[in-house]
Amino acid sequence: MAGMKGGRSFRGIGASVHIKKNTAGTSNEISLSVLDGLKSRADNELGEADPKVKLGDLSLFTVSSKKERRLSAKDEKLPALPAASSSAQEKKASVKKKARPAERGASAERPAAGARTARAKKPTRDQRNRERALRDPEKEIKRRKKNRRVRRAAAIAVASLCCCVGIGAGVLFAANVYEQGRANLALLSQAFDEIKKADSLVLSMDDMVMKDESTVTAEELESLEQGMEDAGVHLNAACAFADEAFQAMGDSPGKDAARQVSVSADARRDMMKYAEALLHADSDARGGVEAVQECWQRVLEADGLMKEAADLVVDTTVENVSASQSKSEQAIALLDEAKASLSSAQERCPSADFSALAALIDKKREQNGYAIESDKAIYIQDKATAESFNESYNKADAEAVKLAAALPERPAQPILDRLDAQTSETRSRYLDARKRAAESDAFIRDYLGRPGE
Repeated sequence: MAGMKGGRSFRGIGASVHIKKNTAGTSNEISLSVLDGLKSRADNELGEADPKVKLGDLSLFTVSSKKERRLSAKDEKLPALPAASSSAQEKKASVKKKARPAERGASAERPAAGARTARAKKPTRDQRNRERALRDPEKEIKRRKKNRRVRRAAAIAVASLCCCVGIGAGVLFAANVYEQGRANLALLSQAFDEIKKADSLVLSMDDMVMKDESTVTAEELESLEQGMEDAGVHLNAACAFADEAFQAMGDSPGKDAARQVSVSADARRDMMKYAEALLHADSDARGGVEAVQECWQRVLEADGLMKEAADLVVDTTVENVSASQSKSEQAIALLDEAKASLSSAQERCPSADFSALAALIDKKREQNGYAIESDKAIYIQDKATAESFNESYNKADAEAVKLAAALPERPAQPILDRLDAQTSETRSRYLDARKRAAESDAFIRDYLGRPGE
C-alpha cells in the first residue's frame, strides 16, 4: 500500500513538473496556470489515497535541539500527584466533557458556515482559466493563441490608425501652410501694387530733382504738394498689407519681403520729403536765375550795338557818326537795364557773388561813354580829341575782354553754386533714400517673381 502511494505520488509529481523545451507556438504550450492546475489535481489524488499525506503537507525530518531534549527529560522525572487531588481532577474532567458537545456543535457549525461562504463566493478569473485548462488543455491553448492574434491585430490596427491620423494631420497642416503662403503672397502683391500707384508722383518729383536745372513753377509745385497726400495714402495701404502678411508668416523667409515693403514705403516718404525741400529751394532760386539770365541777355544786346557803332565810324561821314553815336547810347540804356536785373537777382540771392558780372557791365558802359565822346569830336572835326577817346575806348575794351573771360560759363552759376551748398545735405539724403527704394524694390520683385516691373 505504501509502495502504491509512493508510486502514485511520484506519478503526480512527474505530471505536475513535466515541461517540454521549445514549446512556444506549438500544441505542447502549457501556461503556468495549467501546470498549477495539474499540481492541484495530483494533490487531490494523493489525498484520496491517504488523507494524511499530500504534496503540500509533506514534513521534513528534523533533529530536536538540546533544549527540547532537556525539557522532555524533566517531564519524565516529575512525580505523580497525590490521590487527594484526583477528585478535583475528575470534576474538571466532567466539566470539560460537558463542554465538549457544545464545542463540537460550534465547530460543526463553523465549517458549514464556511462552506456556504465558499459556495457563495464567485471564482476569480485565474480560477476560471485554470478550470478550463484542466478540462481541455488543447482548447485552452487554442483560445489563448486566438486571443494573442486578436490582440496583435488590434495593436496593428491601432498603430495603423495612429499613422493614418498622423499622415492626415500632416497633410492638413501642409495644406494650411500652403494656403497661408498663398494668402501672404497675395497680400505682398497688393502691397507692391500700392507702391506702384504712389510712384506716379514719386517718379515725377524724381525727374525734376535729378535735372541739372529745375524748371518747376509755383503752380507745378502746388500741384505736387497736393499729389503727395494721395501718394501717402497708397504708401500707408502698402504698409498695412505688409504688416498683415508679416504677422501671419511666423518664421517664414517671406518675412524679409514683407519687411522690405515697409522699407520701400519709408524710403519713398523720405524721397518726397527731401524732394519737396529741394524743389522749394529751386523755386526760390529760380527768380534769381531768371533775373541773371535777363541781365546777361541785355549785356549781349549792348555788345552787339557797340560792334555796330564801331563799324559805322570806319567811314566818318556825318550820317555814320550820328548813327554810331545813337547805337552807343542804346547800348548804354541796355547796360543800365542789365544792371537793374542784376540788382534784382542779388536781392533774391544775397549770398551769391555777382561782382565779376557787375564789373563787366560797368566797363562796357564806360567803353560806350568813350565811343560817344569820340563821335562828338569827329563830328566837330576835333581829330586829336577823337583819337584820345578812341584810345581810351580800346583800352576799356581790352579790360572788358579780360573781365568777360573771368566770368563762369553760366552767368547764373553763383546762384547755382550757393543753392548746391545750401541743399547738398538734403540732396545727399534724397539720393540715399532713392537707393534704398531701388534696392527694396528689386528684392520684392525677385520674391514675387515680377522682375520686369
